[in-house]
Amino acid sequence: MKSRILTVFALAIALISPATAGNTYIVGGDRPVIVNLPDSLANPAPLLILLHSASTSGAHQENYMHLGPVAKKNGLIYIAPDGMTNPEGKRFWNASKSCCNKYKQEVDDVAYINSLIDEISAKTPVDPKRIYLIGHSNGAFMSFTFACKTNKVAAIVAIAGAMDTESDCKPSTPVSLLNIHGTADKTIKIDGGVLNNFPYTSAKSTVTKVALLNKCYSPAVSKKDFEPTIKGPETTVINYTCDTHTHLQYWKIAKGSHSPKLPADFAEQVITFLLNQSK
Repeated sequence: MKSRILTVFALAIALISPATAGNTYIVGGDRPVIVNLPDSLANPAPLLILLHSASTSGAHQENYMHLGPVAKKNGLIYIAPDGMTNPEGKRFWNASKSCCNKYKQEVDDVAYINSLIDEISAKTPVDPKRIYLIGHSNGAFMSFTFACKTNKVAAIVAIAGAMDTESDCKPSTPVSLLNIHGTADKTIKIDGGVLNNFPYTSAKSTVTKVALLNKCYSPAVSKKDFEPTIKGPETTVINYTCDTHTHLQYWKIAKGSHSPKLPADFAEQVITFLLNQSK
């Protein structure tokens, strides 16, 4: 009788889905990524994807932003995948002509991210109306490209990113955006520039593209103390009114660098913004 009870118990454990049997599992094939599940999982649940900057990794970006614990607390499925490596051994996302496929490698990162969403959805119910991206630098470029090409993204938080100036970003459904950029960014310049012989947009142009797409107007301007190493309310917050159900904000950090010092509640601020958005 005891062995029969143990057998039944083992069978029950085996039938439990990854969403209830544990807090993580792995997807991605030869580019594996850990899927982090919240303690309380809605059916379906929102998905948050963190895209790292060039030459770093998902783990490095998580160490910078500390999104994991806040995502877990707020019921988000969370992943921080890695881009491919180039001949220098540095990771990158093939996001656009300007950033950051230096060696012009044949990499389809839109397909890769799509495959991750599909794999996760096959194991854990993902809410297709609440897929969110947070990207830094090259990861922000990739966030824009993925949203523009797939129509799957409800909202983006982009830090120190841009688009190719020739980008024709016209997804069939609007995308909410929180765009964060420092005026002293020497890597992705706030006024635009050139990488890999291709020009990229200024922060103002990037926001304007999204404002036109989302039918946003009448920006209201305020100040906030965001970057803890810069004295006073150094960040200008430009908050738009949109005819669509989207939201558009631009946080301009006076004297902010390419990788600004983030406040202790950064994860709470950006995840709160994202969770207020839906397709």
